[in-house]
Amino acid sequence: MAEYFTSRGLPVPAELSRNPLVHWRRWLVILGTIAILYIGVRLADIDTSRANPEYFAGVLRQLFQPDWGVLWPQNEFETFWDGALGLMIVTIFLGIVATAIAVVIALPLSFLGARNIMAGNPLTNAIYVAIRLLFTILRSIDVLILVILALTLFGLGSASGILAIAIHTIGVIGKLYSEAIEGIDPGPAEAITATGANKLQVIWAAIVPQIVNPFISFTIYRLDTSVRLAPVIGLVGGGGIGQILFQNIQLLNYHASGTIIFLIIVTVAVMDFVSAQVRKKLV
Repeated sequence: MAEYFTSRGLPVPAELSRNPLVHWRRWLVILGTIAILYIGVRLADIDTSRANPEYFAGVLRQLFQPDWGVLWPQNEFETFWDGALGLMIVTIFLGIVATAIAVVIALPLSFLGARNIMAGNPLTNAIYVAIRLLFTILRSIDVLILVILALTLFGLGSASGILAIAIHTIGVIGKLYSEAIEGIDPGPAEAITATGANKLQVIWAAIVPQIVNPFISFTIYRLDTSVRLAPVIGLVGGGGIGQILFQNIQLLNYHASGTIIFLIIVTVAVMDFVSAQVRKKLV
């Protein structure tokens, strides 16, 4: 077997001297990836025969010619809150309320879903498994499915949207909170336990101080996501600006639709920036 040396006479590691193009494992991975993509494309049965680029280009032109009048009430019978600007504010608070409800429920459950808190006996282990399974189920159900189910309970309106976002958010932040608790430094908890403190005292004195910043960061991130989800659920009757967007799209009023989409983009961008700055301060 030939041995390769650097310009200084030192042997080159085998990993570097091996030609990556002749390594059979790499070729196997490449061929496997190509095969999976090919099978996926065939199973998806992508049909572009009915595509209409000319019509789509016309819609895009209208979207980029906004109708700013949609931001305000359209007649004397409407109030500020019926215009796109007012509904955008409603949408933001819809996300805030849904996130607040989720935090109140997920916060105590996250301690029950943390392995380092619940380890010790079969009962607590069973509770841990049940809570983690609950988080998995809640976050695996799409928000659109949840809002459709909520519509059967509350009907059209913001209540259905808030319930759908809150349920989904419980699953997401519950998992994040639990993993943050599991990732704490066990030293302070062990030291306080050695003094004879009970479980609640250990949690309050040793665990809570370590998880405050991560919890705030996760909550802000999820609030940002909830506000981005709110317009989507409005498309199926969950309240907020999504409803007026859906109405204008159905009426083929793409000038107004473009204005609403632009308003959503600006709102999300501003919230992204603000939340990023807050999270940066917490690091």
